[in-house]
Amino acid sequence: MSGGGLVEASGKTVDRVSGTNRYDTSVKVSQQGWPGGADTVVIAVGDNFPDALAGAPLAHKMKAPILLVSNTSIPGNVNREIDRLNVKNAYILGGQSVVSLKIEQQLESKGLVVKRVAGKDRYATASKIAEIVGGNKAVVTYGENFPDSLSIASYAASKTMPILLTDTNALPDSTKKSLQNYDSTIVVGGNKVVSDKVYRQLPGPKRITGSDRYDTATKVVKTLYSASASNDTVVATGESFADALTGSVMAAKNNEPIMLIESDSVPEVVKETISDYDIHNFTIIGGTSVVTDYAEKMLTFDPSVIIETAKNYIGTPYKWGGTTPSGFDCSGYIGYVYKKHGINVSRTTTGIWNDNPRVSQPAVGDLVVFSTYKPGPSHVGIYMGDNKFIHSGDRGVEVTSMNNVYFKPRYMGAVRVVN
Repeated sequence: MSGGGLVEASGKTVDRVSGTNRYDTSVKVSQQGWPGGADTVVIAVGDNFPDALAGAPLAHKMKAPILLVSNTSIPGNVNREIDRLNVKNAYILGGQSVVSLKIEQQLESKGLVVKRVAGKDRYATASKIAEIVGGNKAVVTYGENFPDSLSIASYAASKTMPILLTDTNALPDSTKKSLQNYDSTIVVGGNKVVSDKVYRQLPGPKRITGSDRYDTATKVVKTLYSASASNDTVVATGESFADALTGSVMAAKNNEPIMLIESDSVPEVVKETISDYDIHNFTIIGGTSVVTDYAEKMLTFDPSVIIETAKNYIGTPYKWGGTTPSGFDCSGYIGYVYKKHGINVSRTTTGIWNDNPRVSQPAVGDLVVFSTYKPGPSHVGIYMGDNKFIHSGDRGVEVTSMNNVYFKPRYMGAVRVVN
């Protein structure tokens, strides 16, 4: 399958904020989100997530971007961005084993007032950050991985809610002590990462979870954001932490959610949320090595355009082996229509059935497959919605009801070509 020609939905826009690497991307986010400069900057290490996880609420409270550094040096473009921002204060997240004393000294040599926020471990560091963030409600997430924290980072930041970390089966002492200052908590993640035992120890807990990191991120949106609040969202890969971390502060600044996607695909739950919330403006954080051009196009892909193309050939005669408008067989018709939108499908109905993921209920643009003249997949059409499909049958290209007396008992199921 190739996404080179995926059609964008009318009125949808995509902006990509990216640099040559995660450090440069953090600079580009800072430039876009804080064009007039900032009094404060938050410094986090770019190659290790634990101490950075809780940084977004602190950065938002300080009206600061997050810039990424290596363990022992400040990349040149990050250094120049600090100068451009004309900052006076810097918060460093993590101890000297994470962000070295050398970096602290370099920042001080620029005349900055540097404050290091660090505890003995990631849990204690998050608790130290919480002391600065304040608020009366906290977020609790699993401290050994990053997706759940990132999925709620924008919301937590915008609502002045610190992110506290926990182990699966035991609440760290530093987290437990911090929670004494909060009336209620939002737990992000299922009981496999934050156990029911830990959940019961939290003040006024409410759990948000999905089947995986992408579903959890959409559940955060659906639980905490109003569908009428914004038509914009920030998008980042769910496979690494850096871009989502720096992007989440910009998202919070604009009261936008952050959605996580795969590097080369947009999960179905994300597409459903985009549709339900009528999101039509996307800001992708990161270059094409982390979010591909194909994934970008999928954000704005409109399957109804495929239906319009398919309708153009109604009446074209059936021709065994036909793959052109002079005559189509069923799979030849599918291949021709989808090819016009940069999507390659298998030449045979069997291949279409075997090569693509099955869906329980077809959506517009999915392919519906039937067992007709022989056992197994032997006929295919494009689902149009309203319980109808368009296909090349014995009478040529036509629209048929899924309840048709011939096709209904022969229906095998549906597959999704664009996923």
